[in-house]
Amino acid sequence: MDWLNESALAVGVGSIAAVGGLIVLGVRYLEVRSRRDDEAASLQQSLSEPLTHEPALAGCSVLPVVSVPLHGVVRVGLTGWVPSRDVHDAAIRAVEREAKRLGARIRVVDHIEVVDAMRRPA
Repeated sequence: MDWLNESALAVGVGSIAAVGGLIVLGVRYLEVRSRRDDEAASLQQSLSEPLTHEPALAGCSVLPVVSVPLHGVVRVGLTGWVPSRDVHDAAIRAVEREAKRLGARIRVVDHIEVVDAMRRPA
């Protein structure tokens, strides 16, 4: 058993420790990512509620898409269409008001299209 000397044993133990450390780091990363995804889904649901109850947005299609970065402010992308600039502004105000009520710091990324009644999607 010449191959089983102290240096070979040290390399083997070191390799096992390195692989174990990488597994632990991977599991921690997946836990953090899962927690952020759950937080984003919950916030997205909470921000969708005032959009459905806002009278000015009746008949419009606006959807918040929330992404929670590892560091920094939560981004809320608003997508969809509205018939006028006033309704557009009402949608943004409704989301910002709800985020403030929840105590969430957000940055709104506006992708809402203002379309006239003749070009409205079916």
